[in-house]
Order: sequence, then C-alpha cells, then structure tokens
Amino acid sequence: MKPNSLGIALGLLGLVSTTVHAGSKNNGNNGSFLVDPSPEGPWFRATLTAGFESLHVYRGVDSSSGNPIAWEAIDLDFFDHVHLNLFNGNSFNGEYGELTPSAYLYHDFGPYTASAGMIWYHFPGEDGIDSEEYFFNLTRDLSAGFATSAWFSYNARSNGWYHEVKLSHSLELSKSTTLVSYGVLGYSENYRTGGNGLDNLTFAVGLPVTLAEGLTVKPLAGYSFALDALDTDNEAWVGLNLSYTF
Repeated sequence: MKPNSLGIALGLLGLVSTTVHAGSKNNGNNGSFLVDPSPEGPWFRATLTAGFESLHVYRGVDSSSGNPIAWEAIDLDFFDHVHLNLFNGNSFNGEYGELTPSAYLYHDFGPYTASAGMIWYHFPGEDGIDSEEYFFNLTRDLSAGFATSAWFSYNARSNGWYHEVKLSHSLELSKSTTLVSYGVLGYSENYRTGGNGLDNLTFAVGLPVTLAEGLTVKPLAGYSFALDALDTDNEAWVGLNLSYTF
C-alpha cells in the first residue's frame, strides 16, 4: 500500500542518518546522475568505476525490467568547477541498455555547493525514449557527518518536473572504512503515469572500503517506497562497485 501522507513521509525521512543513481526508460523516469563529485584536490581528477546491481532502481522505479545489470562510468573533474560523466549500463539478457553522458558546473559558497547542468538519457537501439534533463542542485554540509541537498529538474521529453530533498550521513568506522547512508523524498509533476505529487521515498546504505590509494570497493543496499505519483511496486536492491580515482 502506498503512503499518501506528507507527514508520514517526512517523518520517515527524518530517521535517516550517497550511492549511485540509476536510469530508467519508462514514462519519463529516465535518469543516471551517477557518482558523487571527488573530494577537493588538484586541477584535474578522474574516477573509473565498475559495478553490479541486482536491480537497476532510479527514483523509485525499476528500469531494468527486473534484471540485474553491470555498469561502468567515468567521471572527469576540472578546476573544482566542471564535472563530466559518462555512464554505460547493460542487463545480462540485453533487455536494458543505457549510455548516458552528463555535464554540470558547480561552485562552493562556504558550506553550500551549487551546481547546474544537463543529462542526456540515451538508450541505444530504442527509438523515442531518449530525453534531456536540466537540473539545479544545492547541497549544504551540516555537522556530525550530515549533509542535505535539494534537487530541481525539468525533463524535456515528458515536459515534466522532478524534485527531491536528500539527507545523507557519513560515519568513519576506521581509516579505511566508512559507513554512508541517505534518505530521499521525491516529488514530481507531469512526469509519471501515476499522476502528480509525492513520488518516492528511498533509503540506501553503503560501506566504502579503501583497498589502496585511490582504490575503493563499496557494497550497498537500498529500498524504495512508491508514493502517490507512482503506479509501480516498492523496490529493493543490492550492489557492489569498484572505483579508482587518480
């Protein structure tokens, strides 16, 4: 049963203390905003990531038709202001395939980071479902390992809007291991076939472990509740990814 109370959803979100996002080719649910920006460093950084997911869930929707997927991504960061990403994901039976680039500009304002950019959701071999999304995101670092963010986006194909608020937490367990978790509450308008309103309530947890300098492995798990705007089921998934930053 779908919760239909904003109070209940916000209450659940408040219980949470950043994982990979995914794409979807269903009814404007497209998306692959992928890997969190690298920490502060030199003028250029690159991160290569490869991963496995038992189900490809994005914004509360199963986009891989119940199939596990393997995915790869490259992230390039320039001058702490420009970020480029290319994501490639495929199911093992060929039912799902995605090759999605994104780009955004960002700037730090004290504890705040503002970013704005574009994502092109591309599904090779399938006509009429590619789309562009334009977004603005504002993140604020809080105390005790917490951070919060607000995401606003417009999808050109669906002529619809998707917004979300996110609360994330990072807890260092040792010099090489960190527990990361987040909760997201989404809202959409003219974006879903199920209508407008509260979209999804998603929780996820990951355990990044540093294996060597720049090399990290992260097991993760998540669960998403379908709210008023979605006519799909709740979804659960697990994953594992390996990344190298240089």
